[in-house]
Amino acid sequence: MSTEKEFIAKTVEALNKKGIKIFPDEFVSSSGMKTISVPSKTLIMGEEFFGSYEILSADRKVVHQALTYSEAKYLIYASRKKAVEITIPVNDEEIKQAVLHYEKYLDSLMKEIVSLYKKTFPEGKNSLFVMNEILMILNLVRY
Repeated sequence: MSTEKEFIAKTVEALNKKGIKIFPDEFVSSSGMKTISVPSKTLIMGEEFFGSYEILSADRKVVHQALTYSEAKYLIYASRKKAVEITIPVNDEEIKQAVLHYEKYLDSLMKEIVSLYKKTFPEGKNSLFVMNEILMILNLVRY
């Protein structure tokens, strides 16, 4: 690989081939679930108001008020699938554990990308930019 652009493309291809774990499907094993209706769009974090957190669509419209920060992150991570309904555990501790395990998974992906970048470009200084580009292409976000 001679350029960072090629590195990004090959890394995205390799990660897709290896398979990106799907949240929440591969991180939740609860039977006590509830369903929340959301638009079929990627969601983003809004403002905190009196202990609850706004969940916004990409066009900045409020779609949900999450009761906890863990619930807000859960909904945002789950929106990657662009489903109109997201199933979420009723138990807040299960929500926290699912988010924690997913974030550990994302952190390991990020470390893998940066490590590979440093091996490929020992003198390179753009590892964080390249990692963020790869995550953006894969529609992955880490809060």
